[in-house]
Amino acid sequence: MKEKVINAVYDLVDEIKEDKAYTRLLELKKLMDTNSIITNLIQEFNDAKIKYNEVSQYGKHHPDLREVQLALAKTKEALFTNEVVSEYKQLEKEIQKKLDNISRKIAQSVSPKIKHPNEMGLINKH
Repeated sequence: MKEKVINAVYDLVDEIKEDKAYTRLLELKKLMDTNSIITNLIQEFNDAKIKYNEVSQYGKHHPDLREVQLALAKTKEALFTNEVVSEYKQLEKEIQKKLDNISRKIAQSVSPKIKHPNEMGLINKH
């Protein structure tokens, strides 16, 4: 029984890995890791997040808060409007939705009392 379940899980994983969305996600990830423009956008965004976290510890009283908020928003927009990053994030959401759906189906087939992600990816409370 245990071996049968493990083999079924491996088959499911193989099926997910063969999905066009997953293979495209891997292609985009490789491109994002090697494209200097995208890596610079990611680095600028991460630097802006770090700076924002440092400044936000002092709340609205920090003199640079507004400037840092604008810089973070600007770098976030530049990163997430990039075509490659945008497609990557879309595929990531699509795959996560599929995984949540699989999780939900497995949980419901075992027992309706098992917690599982809903359509929004949140865990249901029982």
